[in-house]
Amino acid sequence: MIEEACIDRVFEIDDLVELENYLNRVGDRDCVREMLYRRFMGYANYSTAMEWNRAVRLCECLAITGWGEHEGVEAMAYTFANGSPCSLFVTTDRQSRYLDAMWRQKDGGMIIDVARSRLSMMDGCEIRAEVCEKTKLQSQRNWLPKTPILVYRALGNCYSSSRAVVESLDTQLNPLLEREMRPEVYGNVINRISINCSMSFDDNEHCRSNYVIADEGLRKGEYEAVLLSMYTPEEISRNWYYMCPRYEIGPFRKKSGRAEIRISFEKEFSLLPHGEQKRIMGEYILEGVKRFAMRQKKLDYDFESMIEDLGRAVDRWTRMEASDE
Repeated sequence: MIEEACIDRVFEIDDLVELENYLNRVGDRDCVREMLYRRFMGYANYSTAMEWNRAVRLCECLAITGWGEHEGVEAMAYTFANGSPCSLFVTTDRQSRYLDAMWRQKDGGMIIDVARSRLSMMDGCEIRAEVCEKTKLQSQRNWLPKTPILVYRALGNCYSSSRAVVESLDTQLNPLLEREMRPEVYGNVINRISINCSMSFDDNEHCRSNYVIADEGLRKGEYEAVLLSMYTPEEISRNWYYMCPRYEIGPFRKKSGRAEIRISFEKEFSLLPHGEQKRIMGEYILEGVKRFAMRQKKLDYDFESMIEDLGRAVDRWTRMEASDE
């Protein structure tokens, strides 16, 4: 029989390799998993930063042992641009579970902001907020297998002629990626590559932005002069023309296994028929991932198989009607 003290030991082991070795030798895997899960559920409605960090460690352990019949979640913490910390549990298909908390400062410490936090899947429970010392909110350092590609749009704005195509990223493409990609084949170095499709838009005279895609040979310092050679200052101001590259490949963050790719689309793209928009957008998505892969050749990751699977899913998506479910 495994003692509770054996589970307590996981909070003292910081190195993930050492943690995995310990869990592999401590006892029966199924028994260990259930003990870890019960302990995790005791912290799922955390009230302090210390309790959150304990929940993170338990999620790391369960990522090693597997969640068994239980729904797996990852523990993520990050800080918004305004400096507000956030902590939450998410499933592999990006659904929030248990306590999704925003934090604020209080009395020289920190506390969960109950008004801006949300509790789910815990009937009969309420959010408990206790002032605690300012503590770094940890984030899970290993992750559950999931499709490595997520295509999204950071802003909902777009020309109406592109709305059905852009909405199909969520209703069609991402579900295809969830079903058809094989994360267990590629390796576990990459957690997620998020692809932001940034669309030109013209909501009204006070809310518009039209991207002008720069030639790849141009340096950013040359953008303004080239834009002024194409349009008058009045045209630039009136239409909110903004020159940018087609692809902006962000760095790979080894600690979180995440990377960001931004793909910008000009107004002329939205004038095309839906089928042509999807075909071109699909080509850009594939090209963006290929460019990222070229920069990360040293990673122990099967980019060839991943890109092949992505290509098949994108091809299926481009052949679906934009209104299809």
